[in-house]
Amino acid sequence: MLALRDGLSSEERRVLSKRIFLLLKAQEEYVRSRLPLLYLSFRSEVCTHDLVRERLANGLPVALPVTDVPSRRIIPYLVSDWNGDLIKGAYGILEPNPNRCAPISPKEIDLVVVPGSVFDRSCGRFGYGGGYYDRFLGLEADHAFRIGLAYGIQVVECLPVAHHDVAMDMVVTENGVIRCRRPGFSEDSGSV
Repeated sequence: MLALRDGLSSEERRVLSKRIFLLLKAQEEYVRSRLPLLYLSFRSEVCTHDLVRERLANGLPVALPVTDVPSRRIIPYLVSDWNGDLIKGAYGILEPNPNRCAPISPKEIDLVVVPGSVFDRSCGRFGYGGGYYDRFLGLEADHAFRIGLAYGIQVVECLPVAHHDVAMDMVVTENGVIRCRRPGFSEDSGSV
């Protein structure tokens, strides 16, 4: 799957990412979100840089993850300046600079936009094998609405997910939106 995604040209990724963001920004959950945790795309992932820049330019709050490799967890930080707040972090991915940005409690985050290697039609997700997002979503931000971003080629009918693989509430591709509801999740549980 990653080889297929890597096979998309930079122009194809740019065009498809733009379509994905138009769909994402039309979703009520995203529009109503008070404090989303977004990711900064890396390599051939759905490109999120323009989305983050747009939120910052519009004065909207945005949290971004810092990857704490020793503890194998994600720590969310509030970012306000694209040009001054970001540095290369773990795995060469842009992250908030902990010397300039403030960490925030995962409980403040009401929506998490998640990358992945492959998703399925039941909103199952495989990441990249580190379990960072699975731990964060399952233990620290279990109340947050979860949106996976993917190119259409990354969606399969069914994945053999394990109990530790955290499902999404929605997957957005250039082809449309897949909605799923996790058992026991409701708007009253603290999400958007």
